[in-house]
Amino acid sequence: MAKTTTELLRELKRNSCSLPDYLSNHQDTFVNEDIKAFWDGIIENKNYSKSNIINKSDFSYCYFYEVINGRKMPTKDKVVRLGLAMKMTVDECQQALKISGRSALHPKNRRDSILVYAIEQKMTVAQCNKTLAENGEEGLK
Repeated sequence: MAKTTTELLRELKRNSCSLPDYLSNHQDTFVNEDIKAFWDGIIENKNYSKSNIINKSDFSYCYFYEVINGRKMPTKDKVVRLGLAMKMTVDECQQALKISGRSALHPKNRRDSILVYAIEQKMTVAQCNKTLAENGEEGLK
């Protein structure tokens, strides 16, 4: 059975923990997903054209292709913008954040709660930014 994050953290904190042994014993728990394969799969699954995604996310052509090909790691806001543009589910967006090395959207964070709501409501980037502003939060960068 897979260990929880808390169990893994507890193991790392032990004084007797050997880093080489830990890394060797937990290879299957590390996030190793191919980012290019992830984005290609999402784009294919959503059946959106890349030009449509570029327009809806308000990305430059070059930046979009650098992100989906794994050459650039987008910020948390940019992952959310892609998620909104592709009408991702919250789970898909959380997975995109995870493989991009960004923190997950957390419901105890006011701004993140608004972002989760926007994703659930299938808002556009503009609608999300309006909702953020109406609630005193900074728009997506």
